Amino acid sequence: MVCLSGFTAFTGLLFLMICMKRYDATFSSSMFVGSFIISASIMAAIHYDTFQHLQGLVNYIMYPAGLGILMIGLNILVQDTEEVEGQNNNTQNERNVANAPEMVRLNF
Repeated sequence: MVCLSGFTAFTGLLFLMICMKRYDATFSSSMFVGSFIISASIMAAIHYDTFQHLQGLVNYIMYPAGLGILMIGLNILVQDTEEVEGQNNNTQNERNVANAPEMVRLNF
């Protein structure tokens, strides 16, 4: 069981490394953290009976609200990353057009 858990963790890190090479690190890390928070919250609710240990109505409101605020923050990070990436692509396309040789029109 210990070997399997170590293998799973190492494989997850390899996938994260591949993702960070392919995509922006801010996007990759925020997606990793978001999935970790959600999965850890679900596992804690199942294994440790988190919701049975909450006392008072305020805790029942604040716990999901805190998770929601974290997810909203991660969503903002991902959207900002996509906007910057789109701007970089547009700038790169403009550079390619500016550096391209002029087209010669042949009139026959």
